[in-house]
Amino acid sequence: MDFKHAKINKKLDHWTIVILLLSLCLGFNYLISKLNWQIDFSNEKKYSLSQESVALLNKIKEPVDIILTIKDDNDFPKVMQKFLNDFNILLQSIQTVSTNHQIRVTFLEIDSPHPTPTYLQQYNITEPNLIIVASQTGGKKTIFRYNVPVGTNPYDNSKAFSSEDALSRQAIFESGFYTNWKESFNGVLEPTEFRGEETLVRAILEVAAQNSKKNTVYFTSGHGESSPSDFDENRGFSYFKTMLEDQNLEVESLDLSLASKVPDNAKIVVIAGPKGTFQDQEVAVLRSYLNERGGKIILAIDPVEELSTFDRPVFGLRGILKEWGLRCHDMLVYDPSYQNFDIFTGAYLLRTYNSNNQHKIISNLTDMGLSIHSDRCRPVETTNIDNNSISDSYELIFSSKEALALSGWTQRKKPPQKNELLDLEGNIPIIAISEKGNKTHNIRIPDTKIAALGSSSILSNKYLRKNSGNQILAKNIIYWMREYDSMLEIKPRLINHYKISMKQNEFDQYLYIIATIPASVALLGLFVTWLRKEL
Repeated sequence: MDFKHAKINKKLDHWTIVILLLSLCLGFNYLISKLNWQIDFSNEKKYSLSQESVALLNKIKEPVDIILTIKDDNDFPKVMQKFLNDFNILLQSIQTVSTNHQIRVTFLEIDSPHPTPTYLQQYNITEPNLIIVASQTGGKKTIFRYNVPVGTNPYDNSKAFSSEDALSRQAIFESGFYTNWKESFNGVLEPTEFRGEETLVRAILEVAAQNSKKNTVYFTSGHGESSPSDFDENRGFSYFKTMLEDQNLEVESLDLSLASKVPDNAKIVVIAGPKGTFQDQEVAVLRSYLNERGGKIILAIDPVEELSTFDRPVFGLRGILKEWGLRCHDMLVYDPSYQNFDIFTGAYLLRTYNSNNQHKIISNLTDMGLSIHSDRCRPVETTNIDNNSISDSYELIFSSKEALALSGWTQRKKPPQKNELLDLEGNIPIIAISEKGNKTHNIRIPDTKIAALGSSSILSNKYLRKNSGNQILAKNIIYWMREYDSMLEIKPRLINHYKISMKQNEFDQYLYIIATIPASVALLGLFVTWLRKEL
């Protein structure tokens, strides 16, 4: 009887120890979960923000919301899942940082029957698959946008078909979260560096660390310009408007004939494909905006088909461009080589960049070997030959070597013969910029910037929607105009790629070897159980 009680007490002791150990583990785990700190043991500190980021985040002047409208249960391609995993790791590291103002992360389901949280209603977010950074006074900035294909038909020859994987890669590529893309073993471009920390921190600073009242982009009207509200697939500028709004900028129209000055809240003025001449009073308003207020202008101008004797060069804007070291010829760029045109769309391919002085607007375009798609172009040259000039101008993108710039091109025969006196030879500059120079002779010149493009189609819906090169060029021009061209001093993080290559029989053999381990443990357990019963 005593032996039986002793055996029962021994079992109770064992179960008591098990329960105590289990309670200790659960209690310790609960205690750790309530502590808002972490220790990063990874070699590259993958799960921690850099000291530069922490210092910059402490400069924000109000709370910030990071909103994701991407569902967790979506069957995304692997490259998208990889991006979301990297971004979630970044969000976790940001949430553990102590800052002067709260940085709140919200996963918002657009299709959910539940109402939107009160603190997010002011942002009016209605689109899925977005990543948005917003603040109460700074507005919202979209840093990632992914359009999920719906009902696409791969056999429809009237429309270009792209797989979900290709569209995912394009969206990630254009967002700038990854850099230094290299071709993998299967011929697909894969990123090697993650720049999510820099991209996210910069977006947070834009909406919460600045108090600039200049947050509106004005499109001029009254001269036949393209409209930002036009959704036409070819001539409309609605996609460029979306890109501006994603950068936390408002977009409005401006009739210079009715204005005595450019509004005070103007950040950029866009002149998109004018067809009529600007009058002297309108030119004076633009000149005052540039010279006295540090204005920024994007001029996208097409070749002139009909030029009467009463019209002035460059629609009356020649004087302003000349003052800032630019010349926009009333000519047409003619290229006889079919190799410089896209075989599917017929777009003219601009892929010659200034290798002597790579401006930051085109640096990543040249690194990735991207081309700019365009329709008919006109030359845009620099004229900075005077060392005393107040501006620095740069020619960025050129036509091919075989191209000619034709004067009086509407009257020329095909194929045209070169006019040795009037025509220009390739490489012909198509896109040029100008900004305030350093040689001002103690005269204060505001931070004026001008970007002149020899074709409005470069920023139109026709090519901006479909070509990554055009999209990156447009974003870089916007960053340059907004003075965000210099990147933050935050180093990108290298991405470790792991690959296992084996044949099917090798995989089966490896699987059998791995399976022998738990099988051996199970057999050993059965043998020990049988042995105890026998003894």
